[in-house]
Amino acid sequence: MKFTNLWLSILVTLLSLSLGVGNLRAAEPTKVRVAYVNNIQSAALVQLKQLGKEQNLDIELIPFTRYPDVQNALAAGSVDLGPITPNGIPAAVAQGNRNIIAVMDLVYGGDAVLVRKGVKVEKFTDLKGKRVGVAEGGIGWIMFVMLLEKNGMTYNDIKASNFSSATDIVIALKRGDTDAVNLWEPFVSEAVAGGYAYTPPTISFKDTALQAMNGTLGASRAFVTSKPDTVVAALKLVLKAEEQLEKSPTLWTNLVRGYSKLSDDVLKRSLSGIRYAGPHLSKTKLDAAAAFLFKSGIAKTDVTGKMGDTINPSFLARAVGKSEAAVLQ
Repeated sequence: MKFTNLWLSILVTLLSLSLGVGNLRAAEPTKVRVAYVNNIQSAALVQLKQLGKEQNLDIELIPFTRYPDVQNALAAGSVDLGPITPNGIPAAVAQGNRNIIAVMDLVYGGDAVLVRKGVKVEKFTDLKGKRVGVAEGGIGWIMFVMLLEKNGMTYNDIKASNFSSATDIVIALKRGDTDAVNLWEPFVSEAVAGGYAYTPPTISFKDTALQAMNGTLGASRAFVTSKPDTVVAALKLVLKAEEQLEKSPTLWTNLVRGYSKLSDDVLKRSLSGIRYAGPHLSKTKLDAAAAFLFKSGIAKTDVTGKMGDTINPSFLARAVGKSEAAVLQ
């Protein structure tokens, strides 16, 4: 009997050690490669670095300067999560690329019509005949054209000049080459702070089908396929980060200051027009973007209502404990 009890004791000890090793292995954090753009909106993604341990995630932050570069990285699977524009998913699907999955709305606001001081624009139709600088193809430009149509105008009603960068748009406005421009933060706030431009209060991209949404959180298909539980954990952290930043403008500005050289005044004004989306995934807005891309001739294929699982609310639903119908808009 003693012999048997001895072996039983040894087996229990070995089993305990084995379980202990297993637990140690399970405790190893999962790496998530998170792309961010060096703008104000990406602060919530940067905050994930501080929150990662709460969900046992090792967040690797990867900086980008342009949304299209983030989209290419997601499509290639070289990053797991990252911000893209609402037209990004429909544009990719129209080209036959289904490697990027929309998992959550990210941010609203940040785009505006900016008018040079001395030029009178009180309502959108006052832009008729004006020289307007735009960056064609961007989400701000898409919403600007939507406003043209909503106000019974066409591109022919303005004298549009296309620019390749925000810096060039600002220079043109400042020296008087344009009367108004379609621009985004923080360049809008910098121009207003500089005293040479203003934003007409009656003109808002909230009055478009996209309702001023200018950011979607995308995930690579490889990531959502191989690590669905990690996607859910990451979305929990994104939502917590958004809540923290909106409750604490100081935290938000400190984060942005860490990767930008913006002044406090510019940061404060920029933040006032930007809000995070919360636990929503707007299929209706992505369909609106798809319809625009096809109607304007940018996309050769109409994928409105045909994007399938590239719009996937299941991860967000699990993250907030709601049904997919409750988070899908």
